[in-house]
Amino acid sequence: MAMILDPFVSRYVNDVAAFVEGEICKVLGVKKKIKALQETLETIRRFLQDAEQKSRSEYTGMELWVRKLKEVMYDADDVIDLCVMEGGKLLEARASASASGAVSLPLSFVSSCFRCTKYRHQIAGQIEAINDRLKRIAADSSIHRNLQPASQQLHPKKPPPPRETSPLEVEEDIVGEQIEEAADNLINLMLENTEKKCRVFGIVGMGGIGKTTLASKIYNDERINANFPIRKWLYISKDYSEIKLLRELIRCAGGETKAESFEGESRAELEPKLASLLTKNLFLVLDDVWSPNVWTDFLRKPVSKGAGSSTILVTTRIETVLRGMKATYIHQPEKMDDNSGWMLLGKTVFEAGEEDDMRRLEEVGRKIVRKCDGLPLAIKAIAGVLISKERSTAEWEQVLENDAWSTNRQIDEVPRALHLSYEDLPSHLKQCFLYCSFFIGNWLLDYTDVVRFWVAEGLVVEQEGRLMEDVAEEYYWELVWRNLLQVDPAYVNKGRFYMHEHLRSLGEYLMKEEGLSITDGQRLDIKANAKIRRLSISNMGIKLVLPDQIIEEKCLRTLLVKDSLPTTTIEDNVLEGLPNLRVLDLTDTSIERIPNCIGDLLHLRYLDLDRTKIHEIPESIGRLVNLQTLNISGCKHLHRLPMTITRLHNLRSLAITYTPLTHVPKGIGKLINVNKLRGFVVGHDNPTNEVGEAGCGLEELQPLSQLRYLSIFRLERAVTAASALAEKRSLRELILSWMPPEDGEDGGATDSGEDRRANWRKKEQIQLGAEKICSEFSPPSSLRTLFVQQFPGRQFPNWMMSSSLGETLPNLQYLSLSVFPSCTELPPLGMLPLLKYLQIMGAKAVKTIGPEFLDHSFPGTCSFPKLEFLGINDMPNWEEWSLCEVEEGGHRTFLKLFPNLTKCSLVDCPKLRALPEGLSHATNLKELYIWRAHNLREVTKLRLNYKLIVRDNKMLNRISNVAMKYLKVMDCPNLEYVDNLDKLQHLVLRCPEHMDQLPQWLSRLFDQQRPNSAQWSFSKLEVYCNNVLLRSCLEGNEHWNIIQRIPDVKFHTYSEEYMRYTKDPYMHDTNVPPE
Repeated sequence: MAMILDPFVSRYVNDVAAFVEGEICKVLGVKKKIKALQETLETIRRFLQDAEQKSRSEYTGMELWVRKLKEVMYDADDVIDLCVMEGGKLLEARASASASGAVSLPLSFVSSCFRCTKYRHQIAGQIEAINDRLKRIAADSSIHRNLQPASQQLHPKKPPPPRETSPLEVEEDIVGEQIEEAADNLINLMLENTEKKCRVFGIVGMGGIGKTTLASKIYNDERINANFPIRKWLYISKDYSEIKLLRELIRCAGGETKAESFEGESRAELEPKLASLLTKNLFLVLDDVWSPNVWTDFLRKPVSKGAGSSTILVTTRIETVLRGMKATYIHQPEKMDDNSGWMLLGKTVFEAGEEDDMRRLEEVGRKIVRKCDGLPLAIKAIAGVLISKERSTAEWEQVLENDAWSTNRQIDEVPRALHLSYEDLPSHLKQCFLYCSFFIGNWLLDYTDVVRFWVAEGLVVEQEGRLMEDVAEEYYWELVWRNLLQVDPAYVNKGRFYMHEHLRSLGEYLMKEEGLSITDGQRLDIKANAKIRRLSISNMGIKLVLPDQIIEEKCLRTLLVKDSLPTTTIEDNVLEGLPNLRVLDLTDTSIERIPNCIGDLLHLRYLDLDRTKIHEIPESIGRLVNLQTLNISGCKHLHRLPMTITRLHNLRSLAITYTPLTHVPKGIGKLINVNKLRGFVVGHDNPTNEVGEAGCGLEELQPLSQLRYLSIFRLERAVTAASALAEKRSLRELILSWMPPEDGEDGGATDSGEDRRANWRKKEQIQLGAEKICSEFSPPSSLRTLFVQQFPGRQFPNWMMSSSLGETLPNLQYLSLSVFPSCTELPPLGMLPLLKYLQIMGAKAVKTIGPEFLDHSFPGTCSFPKLEFLGINDMPNWEEWSLCEVEEGGHRTFLKLFPNLTKCSLVDCPKLRALPEGLSHATNLKELYIWRAHNLREVTKLRLNYKLIVRDNKMLNRISNVAMKYLKVMDCPNLEYVDNLDKLQHLVLRCPEHMDQLPQWLSRLFDQQRPNSAQWSFSKLEVYCNNVLLRSCLEGNEHWNIIQRIPDVKFHTYSEEYMRYTKDPYMHDTNVPPE
């Protein structure tokens, strides 16, 4: 039931209506037959909603009737697709003949006419056959007497959501008090003393009881974040891929990027690589584990060999799994009691200010909670239903009395609340939900990919004046908002998601035989009358093999191949057996060649070859006239694109980043439906490149007015950019990138004077060219994200330096200026009213940052009003940072700024002398990270709410009057004064290897805090040091008088010796042998 008949038939009827009135229908001569088909469908569709619902009940014959109707509709969809394609070819040939002005008709047109005469008889026969099948279905009186017609309103408007949702504003996971308490207890256990380098903690319980929610709460806790520099969340399905899991951990530890991946393809290669990267403490969540082998036989070895300590948190339904993994502690969540369940429901449904509604609806709300049987998943799912209802007792009682609570056809393990949540969905969301349920196991999916899957499969209802991708994104966020899709807690923008096992089981049950999953090359028995439309495959062998029945039926519309790195070959007969395919995803396989017959997949709309090992794209791809999405990013062996790619007039998304492409073919500008273009490479200076093909200039971008996402590379080749962004009124994301200078391009000491002058002239030419090109860009006001990379100019363009920048880019939220070595001044970025994220990197010529960086256009104006993150990296000549204006008479006026700044990072700024006094105005600052600021002497007078980390700052002398709770000091040899830290709770010291004494400031700091007073807040000290310093802190030795005053102390040496001490209850433990 991946097809939901009501929206599918309605979309088809609309397509047919447009087709009847179009030129193609006239050319093919099938208008009368199409109109007859349209009339039959109009008769049937009034009963579709009722038929679909009753097919899941006990009505005799209804399920078979619905299945027959779906089969006809799939065939009808294919026929109309072919009509459009064949008719389009004829119109194109006729237009070509007319444009030629020839007296005699071109041969191509004559052959098209003969072909059309033959084809129109075939297509007319197919349409008539489909109409006959539909009439027989419509005439089944045994079915019709049990059906009620729907109202005339075909697509009732969904009620507006009571709260705004977006990728950046989805609420943090709401949990009940029981989960809050359990999370706090587990975190305390994880952080308390232990001599083990590698520990396993477990959460075990039935599905839906809140295991993943609890693990997510722990994973995102600030205490875990502070103690574990490396964190990773892995979903472990029953059929997990060892290679994929190792690669994900390697990427998390810094060993892989999207641009460059580690080449190892076996455990023997990947495990040592992982162990070498785990130099810091690791917190690893293994979610939904079914066998202890994933740890005992696989991950334990490389993780244990890492230099840092590791804490592993496992969620599972099977307690013996945790016993087999020798878990240190096992937690079993209990079902929620009525009070906790009602609090969870209330937190999810009601907002601040709705307390009266919450009290008024409490009685019926508690009854609903009891029906959820204490399962958090069920409570949150039913909350997703209630959010969309009116705040009235009558509406909530309708939910309470809904038939879905008592339906007879339940899956045993799936809570009935999930059935109700599904039934409450609008029909267009039902089919999108079901589509997500056929993905294998706990695949983590990027919502931007799934959105385009939905568009390719025709699941998105078109809305006039809007892109289908924009509409589909709204579908995604509503499914998240309804708690039917779970976002990955490791991704801040909520852009990756998975589906809970219970929800996926529900979807699989409702899809019946339309979707199928295959793992490890297994051959599954398929019912003789089943017609598989969607297939997902994982862990295949060298060859991609499909079940014979799928090849014979030729019904498949979606084929996804995941976690199949060994797969190198896809043979012609596989693609030849999939003529109706809409979606083909071969991501992360090792396929080296795409068969030429791919051009025969005329229905194909989505083709994903990301990170495969292909060397070329077949020229036949130009025949894929319906293709909407083409992804070939990360294909490191792909050096050129075929010219035929410019024939893909229905293409909507093209992603070609992280490839060695030197250009894109001339003619890309013909693809006027493209709304996402990642990796546009500006063509060569000469008319043709080294293989004789013309590259593109920026003028090719002018016709692409639908663009939402655009990234441009090799801008140093550009001649003009005047029209590149013209009419791009909906552009959201723009990346502008120049090629960095080659090594030695600036000349060296051994170059002759003439060589140096030539290099200087070349550099000046590049700078002037970059300034000209950048000034000709005029980004639209719709822009939300802007990245500028490797800009060689000496000054930013006027539109960026203007005092009206806030009016030019009023919607900009993310800005990264990366590597601009010649610019001496930063733009007035404080004027950007919605900027949330700002990264400045590689500004080697900037010496001062002052008031010009802020917004001082009007007195009292707030600068950076929405900024949450500020990162400044690699600024070797930056000396002064000022956040105040100097008026006449030398009076300093501080500006209002950074009211929402929560995190600030300063890295590799060796000449910076001082932090600005105005930074104290950042009253919400939680984290400050300073690394290799060698000239910085003090960090004082900051309203820092949580954490300060200072690392390798050679001249840092004082930390004073900072209101943070957590302080980490690493390799700051001249630090002498640390005082007036009244709220400090947790101190971490990483001492240089030659340091044999505790710093003197430590004793003074404790004297200030008065350990025996009621105001004493300090509770924990961690020290990483050499053996001599550790021994001096043991009980009875030189520094014991300091250590014994601290509630919780941990010492570790670089040779794995340790000492642990707690004051109350008293405990002193060490592995240092007595002298």
